[in-house]
Amino acid sequence: MTQSIQVFGQFQAELTLPDQFKLIASDSRTRNHETVTVERYQMTEPVVMNGPHVTVVYGDDGRLISYNNFAERSTTEMPSKREAVAIAKRLFQKLDPQYARDLSYMRVDQLSRSFVDDANRQVAIPIMWVKFAHANGSYNWVSVGAGGQVIEMERESEWDYWQSRRATEEWNYDDWVLARMGLAPQPAAPEALA
Repeated sequence: MTQSIQVFGQFQAELTLPDQFKLIASDSRTRNHETVTVERYQMTEPVVMNGPHVTVVYGDDGRLISYNNFAERSTTEMPSKREAVAIAKRLFQKLDPQYARDLSYMRVDQLSRSFVDDANRQVAIPIMWVKFAHANGSYNWVSVGAGGQVIEMERESEWDYWQSRRATEEWNYDDWVLARMGLAPQPAAPEALA
C-alpha cells in the first residue's frame, strides 16, 4: 500500500513514500537561519548515502519546506511542460494557498536526478523542473517525473548572486551533506557551499 507524507496532520497523496519505506532518521538542522527537522525514509537502516531514499524537511512551524523522492523508477511517459506546470501550481496551492499567491512562474527545465540502487547501479530519474520566484525573493520549485509523479518540491531557496550559487543549505541532497561532513568534495555551483 502506497504511503504518503503528512503536512499539518494531513496526508498528501501527491508526496508518496515507496512501499516498505520507514522513517530511519530525524535530525534538527539549520536552514536559512531557521531550525528545521530533516527526516529520512528508506527500507532499512542504516542511512545509505545516495541510495534509494526520501528526504523531507519541515520548518519550525511544521510547514513543508522540501520533499525529495530519490527512489522512483518508472517506464511511463513524462508529462508535457503544460501538465508539469499545472501539477506544480496545484501542489503549492494545496500545501500553502497564501504562500502560493505570491509565486510567479519562471520556466520549466528538463533535468535528471539519480540514486544508486542495491546492485550499485546509477538509476536516472528524468524530471520536469518547474521553477517559480516568490515575492520574498526566494526560488521555489516542483520536479515532476514520469506519470506525473512529484519527485521534488522545495520552497524558500535563497540565491547568492555574488558567488552565482545557491545560498540555502541543502540537507535534502546527499552529495552536499557528505561535503558538509568533510567526506566528499564540494559540489560545483550552482550547489550551495557546504
